[in-house]
Amino acid sequence: MARLTLANHPLLGRGSLWAVLLLAFLCTPEAVRAQVDVRASVDATTIGTEERVSFTITVDGSDGSNVQMPQPPEAEGLALLQTIPRTQQSVSIVNGQMSRSFGYSWTYRPTAQGTARIEATTITVGGREYQTQPIQVEVVPQDQRPARSRTVDPFQSLRSPFDPPADESPPELDASDLFIRAVPTKRSAWQNEQVVIEYRLFFREGIQLRQSRLTDSWDAEGFWREELDVETRPIPRIMVENGLRYNTIVLKRAAVFPTRAGKLTVDPLKIESEAMMPFGSRDPFRSLFAMQSRFSPVELASPEVTIDSRPLPEGAPDTFNGAVGAYAMTVNSDKTALEVGESMQLTVTVTGRGNLATMDAPALDVPAAFDVYDPDVSTLLERSGNRLSGSKTFRYILIPRTNGTFEIPAIEFSWFDPDTGRYRTSRSTPIPITVTGTATSPLSVTATTNGLPVDDFAPAITESSEWQQFGGPPLHTRWWVWVVLFLPLAVMGGAHLWRRHQNRLVQDPRWARGRRAHPLSRKHLKQAMELLQGGDTKGYFEEVERAVLGFVGNRLDVAEKGLTRHQLDALLARRGASEAIRERLRALLDLCDRGRFAPASFSPENKEDAFDDASALIPDLDEQVST
Repeated sequence: MARLTLANHPLLGRGSLWAVLLLAFLCTPEAVRAQVDVRASVDATTIGTEERVSFTITVDGSDGSNVQMPQPPEAEGLALLQTIPRTQQSVSIVNGQMSRSFGYSWTYRPTAQGTARIEATTITVGGREYQTQPIQVEVVPQDQRPARSRTVDPFQSLRSPFDPPADESPPELDASDLFIRAVPTKRSAWQNEQVVIEYRLFFREGIQLRQSRLTDSWDAEGFWREELDVETRPIPRIMVENGLRYNTIVLKRAAVFPTRAGKLTVDPLKIESEAMMPFGSRDPFRSLFAMQSRFSPVELASPEVTIDSRPLPEGAPDTFNGAVGAYAMTVNSDKTALEVGESMQLTVTVTGRGNLATMDAPALDVPAAFDVYDPDVSTLLERSGNRLSGSKTFRYILIPRTNGTFEIPAIEFSWFDPDTGRYRTSRSTPIPITVTGTATSPLSVTATTNGLPVDDFAPAITESSEWQQFGGPPLHTRWWVWVVLFLPLAVMGGAHLWRRHQNRLVQDPRWARGRRAHPLSRKHLKQAMELLQGGDTKGYFEEVERAVLGFVGNRLDVAEKGLTRHQLDALLARRGASEAIRERLRALLDLCDRGRFAPASFSPENKEDAFDDASALIPDLDEQVST
């Protein structure tokens, strides 16, 4: 059987154009329907303890388009050096028929002397599974290794003239050729201050990458994080580092906000990729067709980033709720004159740079004549710049229940400015409101001119016979008569107590917060369970934390958002909480932090632990803590 390769094809002598046209024609799907054959091989069956062995799976009759990438086979006595295989491809012509070969290669190193074994593995080609045979490799001491003949490349016989010569190999990559650098905007920041971390990939000219992907879940424990936009098809910039010229692109940009004080660490960003170093050949056709066999797997990782988070200074104003950054506040009302029962909208908008996602609404104090509904909250974040910025809007619906002239007091919003190290407060202008119309009042009994509620009454009964016509026992012995007599008194007493309760809710905010402690915590826990059932793990842990911290804040009448973990623990200790229950609270808050920032690390059964812990912790806190 004659065998003709592209190396001795007569058309190639007429110029590179004919070669390209011939190869393009032969590579069409209709040119050949070769039978698929799969085989496994190693470059040596006897190696020394300090050598490496290359394991290759060769697929004949396929160009790789219908091949699913196989997993590296398990091995005994050998350790795998890379998970991503090297890929190879060749084309040949036998008796006028074209055949193709595609292969995957992995490298192993011995772990001990003796007989090592590479187990069988499965590869899928065109929807059909093929299984390789196991291969044994003898590992001997390095000084006893027999003379090793030149290894046979399973693709060498199929190599085309466009591939590089067998003795020409690409240069090796080192740490100065390809690396990731993490650049934070600052290494020391205030608690909840924005720090932007930019991850840049540096690579020498001529290096090409493909099939890049993250290998681990990049995490930032102890931080609230927000992703910033980066270009999906970036154009490399040229930079000079240590006298070497590099191309650089931005892989990732994230804004992180430390949620507690202390030294916090952001995990390294790790990627797996395939890198190609160019050969020295100047033949463009040769470089083009050899490119598929010169990619080598690489694993890259940035250094971890440590941020020193400082606690916020003392002296925060009463209206401070934990906001850190640079902000401005505007307050608007859609109307200042309305009828009784007509609704009005009060809009509070906070704009600036900082953690807007977790920002609470500024405190709102309106006259008691208005019914106030929970605000509709909308957040607009701008992620395209080098800092996270945006706006957060709170829209309140107010409905007056009586007429008159009222005033919505000034609304104050306080935040900590990290640039100056001082607290700042924005104060709105009071809004006068005029309410017209008639308030709804209960119906009154119409009286006669004699002052009685009826126009006439029956004459007195004087004869005993007239009494007898009613029959039955006397009225004072019937139970329903007493119910009718005392029911109005009971209603009046209940109304009086309810009114006192409402007045105290308005006049004694501390007592009111204590009364709302249990209902609000139950509401948040119920919402948390609904989020968990809906698959929102992050929102679930946020609601659990809000339930516990909100209960503590209402129970002790403090602004829990402005407290650090240390301050909260000290306050609970002063109010009578034991060390054991404070330890349970710290553990629960740490669990919620981990659930919000690394939800994938929880199993479905472990996610409900936070709910159970919070449900048991709240009543225990209620028993121990004194207001």
